[in-house]
Amino acid sequence: MLEHFFKSLVATVSNPYQCNRITDALAAAGIKFYCKSKDVNRHNTIDQARFGTLGIKPQYVTEVFVDKENADMALHIIHTLS
Repeated sequence: MLEHFFKSLVATVSNPYQCNRITDALAAAGIKFYCKSKDVNRHNTIDQARFGTLGIKPQYVTEVFVDKENADMALHIIHTLS
């Protein structure tokens, strides 16, 4: 929750291979990063407890955050990977 104040979101990926490529490139450049994974099909826990999963499979995305001062360099590195 506090990552919005101190960190910048530089990538959102659903493919674990792409996430590994991004984090490896950021680590090689010496940029500290923070990854946060979440299930996009799960909006809140109350609805899931009330209705169950109803056969919906989880779909995870990973958000990659970096410090605000390194955001421009991280975005440049990520765009060169594509």
